[in-house]
Amino acid sequence: RDTMAKYAALTNDDFVVRMAAPEVAVYGPRVMALLRRAKQVLVEKYGVELAKPTYVEIFADERDFAVRTFGLPDVAGFLGVCFGRVVTANSPASRSSPTNWESVLWHEFCHVVTLQMTKNKMPRWLSEGISVFEERQADPSWGMRIDPRYREMILGEDLVPVGKLSAAFLAPKSPRHLQFAYLQSSLVVEFIIGRYGIEKLRSVLTDLREGVEINTALAKHTVELE
Repeated sequence: RDTMAKYAALTNDDFVVRMAAPEVAVYGPRVMALLRRAKQVLVEKYGVELAKPTYVEIFADERDFAVRTFGLPDVAGFLGVCFGRVVTANSPASRSSPTNWESVLWHEFCHVVTLQMTKNKMPRWLSEGISVFEERQADPSWGMRIDPRYREMILGEDLVPVGKLSAAFLAPKSPRHLQFAYLQSSLVVEFIIGRYGIEKLRSVLTDLREGVEINTALAKHTVELE
């Protein structure tokens, strides 16, 4: 609380962004511009009306991010997290290795859109798959892509049936398999949109909001799971 009391706030009708004051001077306006663009693109694409405002908190210290997000000071490995209308993220200055804060915020704001659209009734694989897919749509340099190792996993025994993708996130064999789950989920989303259109994906999300089970909704609007 003491840390956040010192943070600056950037606001408009749609967003409240809290950042360390020195960082606002460096890239604060770019954060607001990115969020405005993400809202314009994704809200129109998915046809959802968002509750206002969306809160975005960018932490200059990874421990502050971890406490705000998880209630513990030592949780590593997360770049950003979305809780419906609240997004928390690590500042690029807080990271020992380089990260692209723009792709992180685009990814997390996409969660804001899909979680509100479904009233939080969606499996993690679909939520993450849409966000990773939308990263690639926003900028060719963003999002995960197939590399030689992932290609070996796809052609080998690591490809997970779509109907069991939730398990790939809940019980991955290794950190690499967890990352592969993100990639495969995004490829499933890309397939659905490419083969059946964005309208069908929106219909799946609408059914999820009404309580329809994910595999039933997919089979109804695309093709049988087999």
